[in-house]
Amino acid sequence: MYNFAELFDKKTRVLYDFIRNRVVSLKRYYKVQVAIDVSIVILGLFLAFFPSIVNYNANIALYTLMGVYAGLELLEYLLSRCSFESLYLCISAGVCAFSGFFLKNYSPPGVISASILVWILLTAIIKIMNLQNIYIKKTRLFIIKLGLLSAYTTIGVLVSINIYFKISQINYMLSLLFLSYGFLELVSDLLEYLSDDVKFLKE
Repeated sequence: MYNFAELFDKKTRVLYDFIRNRVVSLKRYYKVQVAIDVSIVILGLFLAFFPSIVNYNANIALYTLMGVYAGLELLEYLLSRCSFESLYLCISAGVCAFSGFFLKNYSPPGVISASILVWILLTAIIKIMNLQNIYIKKTRLFIIKLGLLSAYTTIGVLVSINIYFKISQINYMLSLLFLSYGFLELVSDLLEYLSDDVKFLKE
């Protein structure tokens, strides 16, 4: 009689070994990227589980998060030393965070929606500039990453509109923004790493 339990155990072990080898073989640059992406997701979860922080002062909460994100991108640049995209993202988020010192006393919906919209557009421009290099070498990966970027940009614009018209609570919208950004960035970075070995992504 065929031992399905043994077969399942073998397949599980093969999958485990594959994932472990992938994690071990990750280049330092991609390890840093994945860590940053996971940190952004954690920030989004933090907003979802602790909404009182945003309710206390939404402006300060947003600009603090922008400051944290800018710090993470700066850390990525310093650790990897091979991604000017991280430096540009740090600057764009830092500008938004710094503007909070001048806008913290204004009405949250208008200020937050405008800040998010500006940040989204700056992020999209920076990432599109970086995608040009990928398009030359890997067209399919370019299409996938462009699709992920388009999805995030659309979510960001919708979040901005939602906050401006006070359709939903600000804390949930900010949580959605960071969760979607972190998750889509994680998928994008992992696909870029796998593109060196996966035939479909090489072309």
